[in-house]
Amino acid sequence: MRIIFHKPLLVIKRWLLLAWLNTFQIFLSERVARSTLFRLATGNSSAPASRNQLLVDVSVIVKSDARTGIQRVVRALLLQLLKNPPLGYDVIPVHESRWHGYQYAWVFHAQLAGYVDTHKPRHKLRIKSGDVFLGLDLSTHSLIRSYRQLNRWKMAGVKFYFVVHDLLPALHPEWFSEKSVKAYLGWIRNVAIYADGASCVSKAVCDDLQNWLDARLGVQRQTVSLGWFHLGGDIQSSVPSEGKSAGFDELIARLSARPSILMTGTIEPRKGHAQTLAAFEALWKKGRDVNLVIVGKAGWRVDTLIQRLRNHPEFGSRLIWLEDATDEMLCLVYSTVAGLLMASEGEGFGLPIVEAAQYEKPILARNLPVFQEIAGEHACYFSGTTPEVMSAEIGTWLDLIEEGNAVTSSGIKMLTWEDSARKLLDNLNLALNNGQSRDLPIEEGVPCPR
Repeated sequence: MRIIFHKPLLVIKRWLLLAWLNTFQIFLSERVARSTLFRLATGNSSAPASRNQLLVDVSVIVKSDARTGIQRVVRALLLQLLKNPPLGYDVIPVHESRWHGYQYAWVFHAQLAGYVDTHKPRHKLRIKSGDVFLGLDLSTHSLIRSYRQLNRWKMAGVKFYFVVHDLLPALHPEWFSEKSVKAYLGWIRNVAIYADGASCVSKAVCDDLQNWLDARLGVQRQTVSLGWFHLGGDIQSSVPSEGKSAGFDELIARLSARPSILMTGTIEPRKGHAQTLAAFEALWKKGRDVNLVIVGKAGWRVDTLIQRLRNHPEFGSRLIWLEDATDEMLCLVYSTVAGLLMASEGEGFGLPIVEAAQYEKPILARNLPVFQEIAGEHACYFSGTTPEVMSAEIGTWLDLIEEGNAVTSSGIKMLTWEDSARKLLDNLNLALNNGQSRDLPIEEGVPCPR
């Protein structure tokens, strides 16, 4: 009687193919790498366990929370996922370590959820078929370094989904440093290789991603499920930072004394700060008594602009720059200013729009498709790229504000972060836990769950 070892031979073949992929993946096109990886994953999915893991990647924010837009999104959505886990899933933050690959982020989990963490366990991250990896953070370096580990997960039946905040480094590399562009292109390449699905923070980003994947994957793009959702505007649900700097209350009183216009976000080339400053200089020269309030840290490739800001004759008077404002301070500024200016030349969403709408503040935004998507007819728009055009637009808008005839942002559709998390999980084909939320922490002194 002849014995045929079909199954052992198949297993050997699969592991040889995995070894080949691990060796040559960095040299392969996205199309070939994805096709090979999904061949390895085919037929290896067993029935899901009674409870699976939703592994949420927080690799960047674990190391450093810059408290900019993406970090707010990560904190807010993760907190909602922890409060409202999908049916049959435990939501567990994970992070990548340079030498140990992906691990459970128990300490960060405890800090975010408000548990008292008594020790720092180093349990090995164990996965099984039916688990889901959610790339929530923009972990550009982590995916690149951990591709061998992720290949094993894919082979074991783990599904991969990614939140895509924007494609700006790929579409407009001139706005970013060469290093950050290279890192982003490595990240989006791995999204193309691993993703069972991607959820974008706006329809505009989803359209960009679809076009990008069509060019890289061809017909295989149809195997990537794409969706989009909008972000929440309730800062209080994003684990906001608290506290006020010395003299801040006096500053708020000064902002109330004359019309003040707010720009918020990291200062970087695409944000339009240089054009805005020149436009306000023209307004001041014409005798317009108005404050320009900038909230945000200095970013990259703006050294000349930062020097210009600090040495400006209006700096500290009608030109105010809050570099390290807490969320508490930002909310007070929102409540005080006359309106929000969104001069950015490119965004994936535009959180300040929905945040300003919480305070029903008038909004003047650059005429970008994504801003039209978010604000619709409930904002004013400008298209000029010169300071002169912008100055005229701002002047007209200020007249409308002072007359009480400016378009109000109160009609912008407002979502909470809970709404955003629900839509995100819909895109992942995971239902929220019947609306039954968990209060975090459950009780004072409870350690982080193991």
